Amino acid sequence: MIGLTSLGINYISHLESFLGNETVFFRYINNEKLKAIAGWGRKTSFYRAQNYSKKHNIPLITLEDGFIRSIGLGVQGYQPLSLVIDDQGIYFDAYQISTLENLIHIGQEDQGRALLAIEKIRHYQISKYNHAPELALNIPLGKKQILIADQTFGDQSIKFSGASEQSFVQMLQQAKSDYPEAVIWLKVHPDVISGKKQGHFNINQLRDDPQIQIIAQNCNPIALLKQMDEVYVVSSQMGFEALMLGKTVHCFGLPWYAGWGLTNDDFAPTGILQGRRQVKRSLTQLFSAAYFQYARYVNPNTGKRCELEEILELLILQKSWANQLSGNVNALGFSRWKRNFIQSYLSQPTNRIFFKWWYPKQALSDQHYIIWGNKKPQQRQQLEQNRHAKVWRMEDGFIRSIGLGANLIRPLSLVLDDQGIYYDPNQPSRLETILNNIQLLPEQQQRAQQLRFKIVSQHLSKYNIGEKESWPDIPNDKTVILVPGQVEDDASVQLGGCGIFTNLELLKVVRTNKPNAWIIYKPHPDVEAGLRPGKIVNETLYKYANSVIYKMDMPSCLNKVDEIHTISSLTGFEALLRQKKVYCYGLPFYAGWGLTEDRTRCERRKKRLTLDELIYGTLVSYPLYKLPDDDNAYLATPEHVIDYIVKQRQMNAGLSLMQKKSWLARLRALLIYKR
Repeated sequence: MIGLTSLGINYISHLESFLGNETVFFRYINNEKLKAIAGWGRKTSFYRAQNYSKKHNIPLITLEDGFIRSIGLGVQGYQPLSLVIDDQGIYFDAYQISTLENLIHIGQEDQGRALLAIEKIRHYQISKYNHAPELALNIPLGKKQILIADQTFGDQSIKFSGASEQSFVQMLQQAKSDYPEAVIWLKVHPDVISGKKQGHFNINQLRDDPQIQIIAQNCNPIALLKQMDEVYVVSSQMGFEALMLGKTVHCFGLPWYAGWGLTNDDFAPTGILQGRRQVKRSLTQLFSAAYFQYARYVNPNTGKRCELEEILELLILQKSWANQLSGNVNALGFSRWKRNFIQSYLSQPTNRIFFKWWYPKQALSDQHYIIWGNKKPQQRQQLEQNRHAKVWRMEDGFIRSIGLGANLIRPLSLVLDDQGIYYDPNQPSRLETILNNIQLLPEQQQRAQQLRFKIVSQHLSKYNIGEKESWPDIPNDKTVILVPGQVEDDASVQLGGCGIFTNLELLKVVRTNKPNAWIIYKPHPDVEAGLRPGKIVNETLYKYANSVIYKMDMPSCLNKVDEIHTISSLTGFEALLRQKKVYCYGLPFYAGWGLTEDRTRCERRKKRLTLDELIYGTLVSYPLYKLPDDDNAYLATPEHVIDYIVKQRQMNAGLSLMQKKSWLARLRALLIYKR
């Protein structure tokens, strides 16, 4: 048990996973049960913890944010993905030894792993906070570019690096002296310009200096540093990020990365080290110590400890969508029950979400408009006429939930498409573009294979529903064909049916093509429940089908058949995952790539895909995944969603939820589908 001296620390998500112990607020505990007492950084809570530690002879630990913290700022409510837990000091306090300093002194490293992680950080521009946009500077040709990193007044790391206000003045003067012909870029905090916080420079005076350019806006540190030749810092973490980019770094304080032979420390107060940091260390040794060994990471989707690489992948995914959805996002015509989960999918530190019942006649430039599926096609086309606006179409993803959407079950995956939508073959879609251009790296191919194995072995499908049902007795010499029924007014049928638009028409064609096969028909659950059109009366049904399966889950059905014949059902894709032969009578997204028997060709689909490529493009690259936790700001992966579904299914939560919501489904059908 670890005691805490700050209620704020107690509110950190997954704190127990970070600490590996039960945690309590210290005023309510018996100190005899404590293993340690914890405070934050060098704030008041730390000194309370320090006094408590001395009084009760209890070990003291210090907590701080890690070096890769979150997608957005802590003051905006974004929880940390990493923390450091130090039982000797804290990394930014150069007056005493810290656990990080000891780790660097020992010098153990995983060089190959460190180089891969550094390259990923450089390429995807991952920093402590990851909400700021890239800033392209107007760089004069033929001149050196020097960055001066200001910090906000009162930053703890300044004082504890042995620096002061005067250090910033000295730093600027030295940079001007070292490079009188260079362009000096002064990066100040945006809050300083707005007057919310104080910096260390008189900005008004510096604006008149022709050598100095002031950067006041929020911008990604890595993107900014890439444009510089040399960097001057007091104790900013940007100094180490500059080292990762191969830049020369001059230190005027003693941050954790100074004193190891990687930085110019001529103006740093090295005397406060009292003989420490006397050995030279490489960049990968510092990185391994700080990012692998010292910092701890917790994945917000699992609540469990993980490694840096998992956090990097999470941030890469999040940053990608934050960049694509930056600015004002207008979600149009969404029902109230969809708004909460859609907000959690779309919300980014870079945007603002507006839900509107109406569809504007004209789109405003540089704004996003999101419409569900194929609704309001005329209004959508009007919006798309503005080339500077972005119109997205949203739909359920392919691993959706335990339960039907018609039962108001929240989806665990959605797709956002700014080109078309995957089930409409009459125009390109984002998925089609992904598949036409996909080239898998070995690790991506391995991930696709593992994902397929996980889906098949865990018996998963889109909705993950079904009950036990007797399988018909079928002669051994018969080819067994499954024909999955579809909702006949569904857009995937109407847009992608290619001349076959009803379940009965499909059955007739299959029987004509396969007169001697054993045809099993499985009605769509929404149709069978009376919520959607597409029902075939039994007299007609048994003229073309040998058997009908109503309740059995789709994976069990697929395991028992030889072929699947469909208009455009997702069942065909699920059958490909199980390496079944699939005949497509319409043009679903998985047809036309050489993996199915197709009645219709699509000239745009030129690439011959492997199954791994289809899986990766469809399940990894295209959808967004989100677990049903609105407090978690991060998107999930298909693997997280699969694990969640398996766990919920084991707890039998999905069945009870469906039962509870059955009356809501019928009310929804009455109000929506029957009108």
